Amino acid sequence: MLRAARAALADGDVREAERQVMRLQGGYVESYQPLVDLWLTVPDGAAGSGPATDYRRWLDLGEGTAGHTWSTGSGTVEQEVFVSRPAGVLVLHRTGTAPMDVDVAVTSVHTLTGVEQDSAPDGADWSAAVRMPATVLPDYVPTTGTGVTPSPGPGDGVTCAVGVRVRTDGRSAPVPGGVEVRGATWITVLLTSESDYADAVTPLHGDLARLRAVAHERLTAAADAGVPALREQHVADHGALFGRVALRLGPVDGPPQRSLPTADRLARNAETHDDLDLAALAFQYGRYLTIAGSRPGTLPLNLQGIWNESPRPPWSSNYTININTEMNYWPTLSTNLAECQEPLTRWLEQLAAAGRATARELYDQPGWTAHHNSDAWAFAEPVGQGGDNPGWSFWPWGGVWLTRHLVEHHDFLGDDAALLRAWPVIAGAVDFVLGWLVELPDGTLGTCPATSPENSYLAPDGRPAAATTSTTSDLAMARDLLESARRVSAVVLTGDPAAERQHAELVARIDAVLERLPTERVTADGRIAEWHLADLVEAEPEHRHQSHLYGVHPGGRIDPDQDPALAAAARASLDARGPESTGWSLAWRLNLRARLRDRRGAELMVENFLRPVPAEADHAVSVRGGGVYRSLLCAHPPFQIDGNFGFTAGVAELLVQSHRFAEGAPGRREIHLLPCLPPSWRDGAVRGLRARGGLVVDVEWSGGALDRAVLTADRDTTAVVRLGDATATMRLTAGLPVEAPLRGVV
Repeated sequence: MLRAARAALADGDVREAERQVMRLQGGYVESYQPLVDLWLTVPDGAAGSGPATDYRRWLDLGEGTAGHTWSTGSGTVEQEVFVSRPAGVLVLHRTGTAPMDVDVAVTSVHTLTGVEQDSAPDGADWSAAVRMPATVLPDYVPTTGTGVTPSPGPGDGVTCAVGVRVRTDGRSAPVPGGVEVRGATWITVLLTSESDYADAVTPLHGDLARLRAVAHERLTAAADAGVPALREQHVADHGALFGRVALRLGPVDGPPQRSLPTADRLARNAETHDDLDLAALAFQYGRYLTIAGSRPGTLPLNLQGIWNESPRPPWSSNYTININTEMNYWPTLSTNLAECQEPLTRWLEQLAAAGRATARELYDQPGWTAHHNSDAWAFAEPVGQGGDNPGWSFWPWGGVWLTRHLVEHHDFLGDDAALLRAWPVIAGAVDFVLGWLVELPDGTLGTCPATSPENSYLAPDGRPAAATTSTTSDLAMARDLLESARRVSAVVLTGDPAAERQHAELVARIDAVLERLPTERVTADGRIAEWHLADLVEAEPEHRHQSHLYGVHPGGRIDPDQDPALAAAARASLDARGPESTGWSLAWRLNLRARLRDRRGAELMVENFLRPVPAEADHAVSVRGGGVYRSLLCAHPPFQIDGNFGFTAGVAELLVQSHRFAEGAPGRREIHLLPCLPPSWRDGAVRGLRARGGLVVDVEWSGGALDRAVLTADRDTTAVVRLGDATATMRLTAGLPVEAPLRGVV
């Protein structure tokens, strides 16, 4: 099929090429689904019922706690909720100034089985099993049924034990579906779950008794600890990560609108664009979501993070690895949350293992590959059932892009041990690239078949097509991987004669390919070409993806200083895409504008991203009009969380950049301070951002000019600091903060 597709493209028959690559499709990924819903209901006519007034809800990003307060005819109620990573439980604590009657219930879109209930002197317990479906069709696949296939039995789908413990000073008793509480002034609900999912390859055991025992032990430990201790432990755990970075935009005393509800602030700012603190809030919200959703031992963040509510979620709530999964992890290193990248790093090892089989069986290629979609089971094949659009289905470059995160981890932290563990994954992606490239008639190397993720051009028959030979994104990602692997290979392939020989052979292979690998091409109208060999007519000129600008960001080869002509072409490409797009695309464009140092363009992306989108637009998929919902979650629409993370990364890029090596100083990073400060961000301060080379950077500015910058190194090192066109070389001692000798207008 691969040979047939290549032959068809050589003959100019794009339709036959697409038919051949569609034959490679291997089904659909599985969906990330909700487990259960926890309900607290006040019965009609009971104590505490009646209309709620003075309602207020809040989320404390620094503590990782959420709460509600309201008044009723009988008193005031306050509730706080947090999910404790150390204790492994959700904690809900409700108090009232008057006795409350509450029904606690657990429901699920899946079948609850094996319900068990017990009474205790100060409360009651409830537990059940949830057998997750065996398969779930993506929401975009037409079906006459539900699209959800139940598990025939234990081990055919994920089995979860769910446990709830209710403690109160009121009267409590188990009732069908949950626990009844009467006459309480306080109620504590603890919820936990345990599943038989371990990783992509470990069989599901379906042993409910074993899962119940773990859940019961966890609930008992949490109940014994008590709410104050649980809260203190949780806040310390969350705050240790969140507190590493602080950002202020605007005056020290903050804007008066900070006291308004977030929805009102969004609406107001859409008119005035003067609430700079709202951008700082959205920046920190992305960091909060990273901490809440991606900790060592968990799965990586997916399209909805971990906050999907649908049985058949948008795009399966999967890993869409042609931009979205990568964007989820753009801010982890720059905003000082390196530990939160561990789920991605560990999952990549499993994806690479599955992708080796895919590369061998589908393409007879070395190394490993992954395509547009994946899931918890490390699905690596092209998705679809033989007739799905190759524009998104056929894209074997997923591993090429994802391995950049492994290299970046070393660039930021200098962790040689982590790089050594990651090297087989990096090397496998390199092997696939070297095996996949083909010689073109002009003697250069290219990719065939190739697509530019999810985009299309108009074929000679006038209809959209995707398959072609050599897309710019393919070439840019291949070059980036090969150059990065060449650079870091010296760390892992040294120390003995055999390793030195292996290193020399790898460098020779890479260098031979790089000499023949084309760089970006500029079109006649001054833009970077998306399809490398010819200026094809775009089917969607304002398409949401901009993969052909990979060399700007997340790569760093196209730079206004190093190649101003290509940088200008990249900016022209962005301008042609227009100012509107989906929420996540606006976030990507913010990062691109930051790297191109387009201050007004970046400011416009901030304004457009923070535009409020009504909730009723959630199911209206649109390539335009993205922004955020009143919760600040990113609207594609519908909801996609990658935009939140991309925005956070973009703000960091506006303030500190470190992707370049300093000119005339081999191996030394250039730390560029305030490289793309938006015109309206005249005053501000940031503490704790990370830069490549093992550095933490603090910056203060006012009136658009740098007042003070302090660098702290993880290890003894030398860095080149830049402000505008001025540079200074700084010698840094590990752990010792040093003020940069630069000040003034950026």
